Amino acid sequence: MSSPSKRLRKHSQNEFISLMISSKRLPSSSSSYNQITELNLSNLQLIKIDSFPFEYLPKLISLDLSYNQLISINFDWSKSHENFIEILNISHNKLETLLFLKDFKYLKTLNVTENLFGNIEKFLLLYLCPTIEHLIDSNYDQIDDNQLKLDQWLQLIETKIDRLWSLSYYDKYKQESINDKNNHIVKTLLDDFHHAMIKIFEKHSNFSQIHLSPLGNYLIGKKINELCQSLPKKNQSKKSFKTHLTDDFNDLKMNTKIYFEPIKFLRCHQTSDNDLTTISVRMCAFEPNTSNNILASCGGQKICFINCDTCEVTHLYEVSSLRSTITPIGRKIKDKNDKINAEYFSCLCWIEIPQENENLKVLAVGATNGHIYLLSHQWKIMFGHIELPNSSISCLTWHSTDPSTLVIGSYHSVRYINIQSYIDRLLSFIRKKTSSTAQFDYVESAMFINKISSTYVYNFDNGDDTILHITDLLFYSLSKTNILLLVGTTSGLFIIKNQTPIQLKFPKSICTSGEYIESIRLIDNQTHLIAINILGFDQIYCFDLEQSLLNQQLHIILTLPNPYRQIPTKMTICLINNENDHTSTTMSFECIIGSDHGSFFYHQIRMNSINKKLKKPTFDNKRYEISWPQIRNSTIPSLLSASLNDNYLCLTTNNNLICIYKRK
Repeated sequence: MSSPSKRLRKHSQNEFISLMISSKRLPSSSSSYNQITELNLSNLQLIKIDSFPFEYLPKLISLDLSYNQLISINFDWSKSHENFIEILNISHNKLETLLFLKDFKYLKTLNVTENLFGNIEKFLLLYLCPTIEHLIDSNYDQIDDNQLKLDQWLQLIETKIDRLWSLSYYDKYKQESINDKNNHIVKTLLDDFHHAMIKIFEKHSNFSQIHLSPLGNYLIGKKINELCQSLPKKNQSKKSFKTHLTDDFNDLKMNTKIYFEPIKFLRCHQTSDNDLTTISVRMCAFEPNTSNNILASCGGQKICFINCDTCEVTHLYEVSSLRSTITPIGRKIKDKNDKINAEYFSCLCWIEIPQENENLKVLAVGATNGHIYLLSHQWKIMFGHIELPNSSISCLTWHSTDPSTLVIGSYHSVRYINIQSYIDRLLSFIRKKTSSTAQFDYVESAMFINKISSTYVYNFDNGDDTILHITDLLFYSLSKTNILLLVGTTSGLFIIKNQTPIQLKFPKSICTSGEYIESIRLIDNQTHLIAINILGFDQIYCFDLEQSLLNQQLHIILTLPNPYRQIPTKMTICLINNENDHTSTTMSFECIIGSDHGSFFYHQIRMNSINKKLKKPTFDNKRYEISWPQIRNSTIPSLLSASLNDNYLCLTTNNNLICIYKRK
């Protein structure tokens, strides 16, 4: 009598059933097969499976093939009849690929512990079987880690592979495929495209061995077939590419939904009418919680308030000479030809302070000479001027629970200062303006002391001789008593917790050097989701802060395409509220970021939030090319910052332009 393993080399399902009956894994009566929901075929010394009798087991949802000696399972073992398997255990075997799962449409839990396939097979499996919720390896659910790698792979296809096809291969393939006699040329062209794809993957550490994966080669071949089949029919003239994210992300001409339309270019930060393009508008931000659509911008020696409804500057504050407070070392010789002042307004942030009658909105603006200005747009005044000697302000933020505390990033230090005295001064001014009998019960501005001490100062050091500078700040409240400050630097991301700076490391597979954090943005409080963009990297990283604190390493949930830049830029993120469905488990947000080449990226992401865990994101991504006004001797500008509200998108540039877009 032949061994069980030899019997399974044959294609006879009857022998397979006989084996299961003889090993007492199935009842002898076939009439009860259609009631079986669980089947344990572990420890049967199985070596190979060519086919499986799924048609005899229509209600089977759990299958255990663990602790065998399986070296292969036929890729089409379930093709002849649909299966409804939800739980599959193939642990402790000798399998080298997961391609045999391509027809498993209902699989939710898979145990792959102790097999011979690599990491590439595991994350690509999530594309092959998108229903999987739990991927068990070595008694650990690795679904999140593999989902992250899959997102990176899909976005690489979206940003590089599809663009390569559309720019370098599409027209050639279209021309050669018309002539049936040129099959050899077509094959050579597709082989060349295949090799070009592999070269792109090899540049990324996570995907460098993808050509050695059977599942990887299957999906690459499938992708090439999709691109080839997207050729228009004879009566069609438009290209149509099917991709995981959005087709028009790669600047293809398609009839897709446009979210924004340009309405105005403004120039308002120049020092004179003859100097229109040399001023960088460093940052902009919409006034919070208002329907007035007021935008504040800073750059050069001006702070401008813009009404986006009328596209007009309603108010501006100008400092004719921002002089440096830094004491020069040694004797400085004045150059009579040097007329350019290098100091400028660099950053700003709004805060809304609760009051009995009407909330007070205050704008803080920092400058590279170490000065901070406090302004009220509603009352059209600058009511506070603070000097921080030997400083250069790079970023500002308000404390999340204490509106009287302003936090400042300067060089390698973070300072906390209390500005309650300035707020009291503004409230006194408002009382005098609104009531004829009220007295101005505060000191005159000419006598007001501009230098105040810092309540806390934190100095950052990355442990070597490299220079570290603060680039961005964000407060986050894990609870009422657990408030963190995230600090972006030119050498990575830090948090201040319990008055001690701690660095959050990047996974080695993602970032090894050059961790210049450009901006930090809150996505969602409930899921603890934070986004950062890094200079010189082509992805935006979205991570779970709560999980990241457990081992002081970023727990990245998903990534977004990010334009490669040499000039830092500030992105903007807006959470989309589902006002019509309060019971919805879907979380959606928008992200916009500019590039060095006169365009900006728009991302809309939707994710299912189950027990505060985000699963299976879907993307809507677009790239907008901006039609810039023609100016003599002017190059295409770089975008430096973006701000988004319910009605408008505003972008600032390094050539004095402010671009105003309206939502469609």
